[in-house]
Amino acid sequence: MEDKKSYTGPLMIALQHNDLFDLDSLLTSTNTDGALPKGRAFTFIKAVQTVNERLVEKNKTESLLFEVILIAKECSEEVKLKIVESVKHYGLEIGKFFFCKKEELINTLQSNKVKLFLSTDKDDVYEALHTGIPAALLYDQADDHVLNQLKVLFSGDVIGFSEDSLDGLSGFGFSETQIETLKAAKISMKEFAVLIGEMRRRFGQENSPLCTCVLTSWGSRNVCASALKTLREWGLDVDEAFCLAGAPCSPILAVVKPHILWDGGFHNMRDLFAQS
Repeated sequence: MEDKKSYTGPLMIALQHNDLFDLDSLLTSTNTDGALPKGRAFTFIKAVQTVNERLVEKNKTESLLFEVILIAKECSEEVKLKIVESVKHYGLEIGKFFFCKKEELINTLQSNKVKLFLSTDKDDVYEALHTGIPAALLYDQADDHVLNQLKVLFSGDVIGFSEDSLDGLSGFGFSETQIETLKAAKISMKEFAVLIGEMRRRFGQENSPLCTCVLTSWGSRNVCASALKTLREWGLDVDEAFCLAGAPCSPILAVVKPHILWDGGFHNMRDLFAQS
């Protein structure tokens, strides 16, 4: 991991085109003119741009900024053109476009040294995590509820468990592969948390365009406390913390509405959020 004092950015985040634009609506529409309809990632992009704008306002030479790359798999030439035109139409700041085959996704993420791959597809997130790529769920934002604040939610269950505790999850039905994936997720989570913590410190406690949260859904209060302590050691003081100790997650998520839900793959391994 790069030392946070020497990191010069940008902080690279990758999205997929079918999250940024609602292609399902396009398929059922007879309108061939105009921009593609907005997708689930639209509020995320706008929130990221707000953070970047505020950082540059504070320091015109700021280098620790978000850069978003857009990956499109198996697209026709017509859709490729529509994607580029729609990005321009909405004034979205996309650093690079990559049009590739489905099996080239992981290599594209690795070659661009992506710090975080976001997707609404749980299987894509799990595959990326399993191959050592930092990945998290892009939480479903159906409306433009908040465009001026980016919310990042970390899993206290992953961060709060020690390596020995993670090994002990085998007794709860986790496979060895799943446990190794959680360990890899914690390592990549640390790198991202360090950078986000450094970015968060650029702003005051109030009216910040960047909000960080931790949610412990499965572990005890001790696990939550350990997660908070670990995050502070990584240089990140979270704005909000929730310890549910097995209670349903849905009510909290519905209120917090994070853009990024980084739970290390728990959603895929235990169907944690589906049960909530």
